[in-house]
Amino acid sequence: MTYSIVWTCCGLLALVLSACGGNAAVTPVDPQQIETGKAIYAANCAACHGAKGEGEPNWKVPDANGVYPAPPHDRSGHTWHHADALLLQVMREGSGMPNSKMPVYGEILSQAEMEAVLAYIKTFWGPEEAAFQQQMTEQWKEQNR
Repeated sequence: MTYSIVWTCCGLLALVLSACGGNAAVTPVDPQQIETGKAIYAANCAACHGAKGEGEPNWKVPDANGVYPAPPHDRSGHTWHHADALLLQVMREGSGMPNSKMPVYGEILSQAEMEAVLAYIKTFWGPEEAAFQQQMTEQWKEQNR
């Protein structure tokens, strides 16, 4: 039932954005890709980032060793502020941030698997976060042609 609500919201978001005109096309939602991403996320990401993308407590404050807790992927975090390309790079290469415990998944997961995880993470966001993130992705594409 939760997924039907997500699909409905994504569909409504696509209609609203297309009605507004503009150049930013909403990425089509692929239910199978999201299901695949959900399974991969559960196996590889949920232990740190939470089953529902809630992240670890006090994620903005380093622990006693100076290591930052895993941030949330839901709307309370900052994942939705970044373009797809950057989010996929973080999965592939690790965060690049000092004192981050984000592992490198480039040799563990395929590109398609990482894209499925990202599609699943996007289900944690509301329509406003999804639209903003889509805009960031389109801007990145424009700047990197």
